[in-house]
Amino acid sequence: MKRIIFSACMLQLLVPAVAHSSQWLTLPGRTNPNHTWQFRNPERSEQPYFRLHSEFEAVIRGQSPQTFQGEGQPGFYDPNATVPPSAPVYGGGAAPPYGGPAPLGYDPFTSSPYAAEPLGNPYGFGVVGPQPVRFGWTTHWDTVFISDASMGPGGSVSMFEVDWKMDYVTQGLRGWTWKLSPEFNFTNFNFQQPSFIGLADNYYRFAYRFETTSPQQGPFTWRLGFTPAIATDFQSDLNAGGWNFDADMTMFYRVDPRFLWVLGVSYWDRADDFVLPNAGLVWTPNEFWEIRAVFPKPRADLFVGTPWGIPMWLYAGAEYDVQSWQSGELPASGQIQLKEWRAFAGARWESGYWESYLDFGYAFERSLNVDFGPTSDLSPGDAFMIRAGFQY
Repeated sequence: MKRIIFSACMLQLLVPAVAHSSQWLTLPGRTNPNHTWQFRNPERSEQPYFRLHSEFEAVIRGQSPQTFQGEGQPGFYDPNATVPPSAPVYGGGAAPPYGGPAPLGYDPFTSSPYAAEPLGNPYGFGVVGPQPVRFGWTTHWDTVFISDASMGPGGSVSMFEVDWKMDYVTQGLRGWTWKLSPEFNFTNFNFQQPSFIGLADNYYRFAYRFETTSPQQGPFTWRLGFTPAIATDFQSDLNAGGWNFDADMTMFYRVDPRFLWVLGVSYWDRADDFVLPNAGLVWTPNEFWEIRAVFPKPRADLFVGTPWGIPMWLYAGAEYDVQSWQSGELPASGQIQLKEWRAFAGARWESGYWESYLDFGYAFERSLNVDFGPTSDLSPGDAFMIRAGFQY
């Protein structure tokens, strides 16, 4: 019986070699010309010259089960099979904008002008590309400190801010996405002489933003927003100076996965009225870079990898910002209005459901207007700034 089994095994090895004899080179033997040596010809075929019998394959598979199987053949291991394609976690190729399958990784919820997009960042691909809609609630916390700066009339002022916001994103009719966002902002002005300024130190803002974004229609997507707010120091009864009504409308035109035009307009209701363009070009040259040349908040992001296992981005940008509050220390419907540019650079991270950032910057071209009939500018000087925040 042992001889029979041994003979069967030898036949399994020898028969395929004979069948593939055209793949072999035959050379005469050195010592006996009647003997020949066979060498495999690499130019004819790369197929193995023997194959295990299916029963032996079954035994080996039972000892070393495989993870991936051939398509449509349960239990059969195909060495040429490939893993079905899927979106990478960080990085990848082009992805359809606005809600289609897209690679994950880019933080669509930072403090950038498009941070609270219900569709995340609609601007590109790769690690800085468009994100799927993040439905449900997302909470944001941000803090800002601006160092002491001298004022025109004398004295100085520093600032401290705490901002909180919750975004609720849901699907509406005909593919439109809605975002509802209650907001709270606390701002502290630490005035240091002269004492005649007579302004309160603490100011509060309560707002609720309504925003809707259309599904992509050809290369176009639309976004509409409206934000009523109350901004006051609570030192007197609320009047017209404590109400702000902001509105914005923006069109996105997708040229290709690398270029997106942004064309829109924003109305800011402050002590003065501001009508500003929200326009520019977003360029995503590759899957690591995103450059938003968009007024009033240009920004550039770079994915630098996963140090310590945590995805990390570096970024730099600038923001034009105007805030105003009703001031009960002023007569009539007096208001104060802060207008400034903020330039910054920093890093942000993702870790599971948590995201955070830290940056350093500079506040410049600042004005702090006291408006109660005649308007005077306290002219705070330039100052250094630090910001930090997280969301979940």
